[in-house]
Order: sequence, then C-alpha cells, then structure tokens
Amino acid sequence: MPKNSSLLGTLTHFLNQSPYTSLELTFAHHTVCHHQNGQFLNRLHKQQSRLLIHKLPNIALAQMVVVDNLLFNFSFSFHRPTNQEQYRGTMLQLPRPLDQGHMEITGTQLVLSFRIDAPDPALSVNITQTYFGSFSLEKFYVPQPVLGEL
Repeated sequence: MPKNSSLLGTLTHFLNQSPYTSLELTFAHHTVCHHQNGQFLNRLHKQQSRLLIHKLPNIALAQMVVVDNLLFNFSFSFHRPTNQEQYRGTMLQLPRPLDQGHMEITGTQLVLSFRIDAPDPALSVNITQTYFGSFSLEKFYVPQPVLGEL
C-alpha cells in the first residue's frame, strides 16, 4: 500500500468504482477500549485485525463485517461515504445486544463505537475499536444467489 493512500479514499473508490463485490482490510494495529458508566475498564491491543466490506444491492448502503472481534463476529450496514476527507455515520442494523453504533473514518484510521446493552442500564458496556496503521487489501467477488437457488 503506498504511503499516501487514504483509508477513506480507498474505501470510497472500492464502493463506487471497483468491479469487486467485497474487500478485506487488514490493519497493522487495533485497539479496543471498554467503558462502563463513564469509567474506563480496560484497553486491549491487537495486530493484523480484519474487516470485510461488502457492496449491497441498495447502492446507498454497504455492509461491514467485524471479523476479529473479541467475543463474536458481527456485521452492520452503513451509508456509503461521499466525502473524501472524513466520514461519520451510524452503524445500521446492529445485532442484539449491540446498539448505539457509530463509525468514523479519517485518512488514517477507522473507529467503531457501540454499546453492549444489558437489561440493567448500569451493566451496559461501551466499546470503542480503533483500527490504524498500515493496511492491506484483498478484493474478491462474492457470488450473488440466483433466484430459485435459495
């Protein structure tokens, strides 16, 4: 990946101009921070964490799959970025118990923040995942199901 490659520019180009249907991003560094009731709980550092981006039939949306999550993989949809400098959007259709998700992308990092909901609000945990450092790409096609094969 060239030194001046922008993460947001790469993502925008993939979603709007690439013939590929999916993109795997592997980041050199990944930090996960946990907070509960405004109090810091812990911070974990990982390396070589992956995210998958899929184009959706609705051209205004895309899907992200968080592959290397600590507890379980999850996916969400988001509105495609239109600005090349910075993106801030809502994580749509998060699986329960995740909610209140936001995503921010700058030229050099991607930040996911969301809450793990609990029946007692005092037990809810806020998570911030920051992906940064050099990243590598792998583009691939995902076959679309043909009607009648489902």
